[in-house]
Amino acid sequence: MDSYIAQCNAGDKSACGKAGMILSDPKSPDFDAFLSLRYLQNGCNNFDGASCGRLALIYFDGAGDVDKDWSAAGNFSQRGCAEQDRDGCDVAEAVFADSGSPYFDAEKALRYRGINCGFGRWQSCMHQARILYNLGDYRNAEQLAAHTCGSGGEDRKSICELAGSLKSRRVKMERAEAAQRARQQAARQAAQANKRAIVTSFLKSGDYDGAIYAAIYNSRTVDDAEYALTAAINAGAMGSIYIDNLHVLDYWFPSGSLNRGINTEISRRSRGSDCGIFNCTNMPGASSSRWAAQNGGGRNSYRRSSSSGSSASPSVLSSADARRQVREKYRSAHCTMNNNANRNVC
Repeated sequence: MDSYIAQCNAGDKSACGKAGMILSDPKSPDFDAFLSLRYLQNGCNNFDGASCGRLALIYFDGAGDVDKDWSAAGNFSQRGCAEQDRDGCDVAEAVFADSGSPYFDAEKALRYRGINCGFGRWQSCMHQARILYNLGDYRNAEQLAAHTCGSGGEDRKSICELAGSLKSRRVKMERAEAAQRARQQAARQAAQANKRAIVTSFLKSGDYDGAIYAAIYNSRTVDDAEYALTAAINAGAMGSIYIDNLHVLDYWFPSGSLNRGINTEISRRSRGSDCGIFNCTNMPGASSSRWAAQNGGGRNSYRRSSSSGSSASPSVLSSADARRQVREKYRSAHCTMNNNANRNVC
C-alpha cells in the first residue's frame, strides 16, 4: 500500500488507481472510502475503467464518510462503462433507468441495459425485452426474451413466460398476414380473369380490334395484348385493327415476330409521303414533293406572258422566290400565329 502511494505521488497514475482500489475495499484493513476518492480520481483520469467504476459504486450507495451523490455516480459510471468496466455499466443502468430519479433518461437506460445484457446480466436482458415489447418491436423483444430465458430456473420464469407469449402472438400474426395475402392474390387473379374474359368475348364475336382495344385500355397488360394480337394475326384480321392501336402495339412489342406482323400492316397502309402519327406538313421540301406528286413529277414554275409592246421586263419574283415566300408565310401561320397548337411539332 505504501509503495503504491509513493509511486502515485511520483506521478505513476496506474499506481494511483491500485492504491485507490485497496483503500475503497471494505474487506481491506486499509479501508478508507473518503481517502480513496483522491487516488481513484487520479486513476479514472488516466482512463482506468476499474477506478471509474469503483467511484460510481461509492457515490451510488454511499460508503464510509462519503454521501450518496447520483450525479457524480452517473458521471463516473459512464466513464467506467466506456472502458468496459462492469461495475460502471451496472451503476449507469441503475442511475438512468430509475423512473423516480431526477436523472432518469430512457435513451441512456436502454443503451446501458443493452450493454449489460451483452455482458450476460439476464435481469438487464429481461428489462430490455419488456421495453422493446412496449415500443412495439415484438420480433426483437421475442428473440431477446427467448435468449435470456435459456435454461434458467424459477428466477427467470417471468422472462420465459414473456418469450412464450410473444412467440404465440407472432405465429398468430403470421397466419393472419398469410391469409390476407392469399385473399388479395385471389382477388387480383379474379379481376385479371374477368378482364381476359372481356378480351375473349370480342375474339369469339370476330371483333379483333375490340379485343385489342380491351387489352390495351381495360386489361392494361402485355399478356392480354399478346393474346389478342396473336389471335388477330392467326385469323388474318390485322387489316381490321385501328391504326392508332397498331402504333401502341408497336411500342409494347418492340421486337420479335409480333413486332414484324404489326409493322407489316403499318407499312401496307402507309404511303411514301406519309408521316405516320406526326404532322409533317411543314417539313423541309414537303410542299415541293406534293407539287411534284400532283403534277406528274414536274417542278412547278412561273412564266410571264411575252409582250411585244415593250422590250423592258417588269420586276417579278422568280418561281423559287415565290415558293420560298409562300412556304414561309404558310409555316408562320401554321406554327406560330395565334399561338397555334402545332408550334411544338414545328
